[in-house]
Amino acid sequence: MSSILDQVVTVGVEAVAYGTPELTTVRSFEAKSDTFTRDVEYIQSVGLRRDLQTIRSDRDDTISLGASGSLELDVQNKGLGMLLQHLLGAVSGPTQLGSSIAYKTVASTNDVGPAGSYTIQVSRVDSGGTLRPYTYEGCVATGFSIAQEIGSPLNLNISYDAENEQVSSGEATPSYPASTEVFNYTDCVIAIDGVAATNFTSFSVEGDLGMRLDRRFLKGSATKSQPLRSSVPSYTGSIAAEFASLGDYNKFVAGTTFSINASWNGSSIESPYNYEIVVEIPVAKFTGSTPVASLDDLTQIDLPFVVLDGGSSAAVTINYTSTDTSL
Repeated sequence: MSSILDQVVTVGVEAVAYGTPELTTVRSFEAKSDTFTRDVEYIQSVGLRRDLQTIRSDRDDTISLGASGSLELDVQNKGLGMLLQHLLGAVSGPTQLGSSIAYKTVASTNDVGPAGSYTIQVSRVDSGGTLRPYTYEGCVATGFSIAQEIGSPLNLNISYDAENEQVSSGEATPSYPASTEVFNYTDCVIAIDGVAATNFTSFSVEGDLGMRLDRRFLKGSATKSQPLRSSVPSYTGSIAAEFASLGDYNKFVAGTTFSINASWNGSSIESPYNYEIVVEIPVAKFTGSTPVASLDDLTQIDLPFVVLDGGSSAAVTINYTSTDTSL
């Protein structure tokens, strides 16, 4: 008999083709919530007909449109490469650092967006203690957020669009990275134009990847084609801070652009390399705001920002250093 403590989220990269499930080579993730749900539409027909009382049962069709959901997790120092592989658009590595056991994976935005897909399986336990694996095929990333608050682990949330939800596949064997640690706020340093800040209290960056999700055609079914980029992506974020000087406020007023480097430095792998995740934003601009005074707190300032294309490098890059030798 299973309980809610046996529920699991498992991910496989679809190496054959979009929508071709992969449940053999998988990795399991410690998801914080379960949000995957089937998307449907109802097509009904109503016409003049004697003795009609309401919509006839033979004039009501249920059409499956696929599914959608998100994978939210606390970022661990191993195993993240699989999710970075088809997140931003481009990926390289893992590349060995020197002759050490440390390896670096680099994921970065480009003009194409996510080109690959995943199979995501969510095992849900029913009230009788039976695990019911729900399998989501053709999962393509549509957006993401990375957020750090005081007193919390580093949070990653990736939104997915899925081609199909089905319950016919058996449960994949859960597989977790061994001996992992979680990055948290004490590992975090935020630098603006290369200068580390000492007054920031939260940081987040979000991405809307600009993907077209409803690629359906008159082809005898509602099965959709793989999502493709159809609009300009949007990358935004926010920093909260104690009001320490006019520096960041003046950047907002003048429309000054600057770089953001957010890094989480974990335990040592092998000198001089540590487990690490770094978010690099070469060009950003504050879009607000004015400091707000209070009678019961130090003066605070919120600093929302927008990420811009500087023309010579990726708009957003995520560097991930671990002992993983493969994605």
